[in-house]
Amino acid sequence: MIFSIIVFLIDYLTPDEYLHFVSQISNIDPEGEKQLIEKSSHFLSGEILGQKKLIRNLSAGQKQKLGILAAMASQPKLLILDEPFNFLDPTSQNALKALLTDYNKKTGATILISSHNLQHTIEICPRIALMEDGKIIRDIDNKAGSALQELEEYFA
Repeated sequence: MIFSIIVFLIDYLTPDEYLHFVSQISNIDPEGEKQLIEKSSHFLSGEILGQKKLIRNLSAGQKQKLGILAAMASQPKLLILDEPFNFLDPTSQNALKALLTDYNKKTGATILISSHNLQHTIEICPRIALMEDGKIIRDIDNKAGSALQELEEYFA
């Protein structure tokens, strides 16, 4: 599968059932499902799986984490995340940055992040594209972490 789009959470399932469902439709075997959960345990913080809560009863941040994990489940080569840091506490934001960086290193996937949070973007993205009205107006190389000054000048 070249890319994966999982844009919904089924409210009447538990997070465990939902991840099992996503694994099944993505042809992930039980061992792969187990590895997915183990690799993301720090990100999930032990607060989502095994709790017997329905998805509809989770906080916005917990739903965000579950959706991100589901999108990554099939290890797509193109992962598009819209405002992935929204609703996450600082510890979860840092865990997500580590998870995405590790995912990119291990899979070589392209990860497109749409975000208004420049600090998180600068910390994990080697390239930053500024867009206005659907057009790229600046393409900034951030391999050396040097984009901050250019972004500050642009938004000043």
